[in-house]
Amino acid sequence: MITVKQIIPSRGGAVTSGITFGGQTAEVVVWPVNPDGDPLTLVASIDCSKIKGDIKNNSLPGAGVLYVFSTYSKSDYFLENITYSGDPSELESILSGYTLVVRSEGGVFQASPVDSIPEVATELKDRKIEEEDFPVFSMLSDSAPHGMILPETLTVEYDFICQLYSSDFSEPFKDIFYLTDAVGYLFLKKNGSGEGMFFVQTG
Repeated sequence: MITVKQIIPSRGGAVTSGITFGGQTAEVVVWPVNPDGDPLTLVASIDCSKIKGDIKNNSLPGAGVLYVFSTYSKSDYFLENITYSGDPSELESILSGYTLVVRSEGGVFQASPVDSIPEVATELKDRKIEEEDFPVFSMLSDSAPHGMILPETLTVEYDFICQLYSSDFSEPFKDIFYLTDAVGYLFLKKNGSGEGMFFVQTG
């Protein structure tokens, strides 16, 4: 049995955890676009100082905000651009800019040029799971969840931080990762720089 921090959307709107789903603005120099020239969608923002105590590794910066972006379309197929299922070429494609993790330490807010996921604050709650469970909810954890396909080279440089479950997002974005039961995984470099990687896997 292990204890994780479940990330629960707070419909009351009170920011308690430091993790926010969606949003229309981000502190970035320019709004990021993928290799096809399409603007990315802001999936979540993480206030590092607020969740630092919930992460035992040293990969999370002590300050600043992490923005997690991903390719998204209501009409076009995009799952293969954000999914890693074990093929190294998939990871290369993802790292080329189909998803993006950006750390900001202050600056000018840029507005999203595309429809945005409604901004929702979250709260954290302890939840016990068996080590062999396949968790289908958003969570922070000190270890990657069971059943996840993980490249060995990734664990040398990166630590697992959290997973985001597509159905936890507000309508009409429960298909933010193309499928309503898909899971996105966030990893950060162990050096604490805030450099990260985000990819999706499906059941």
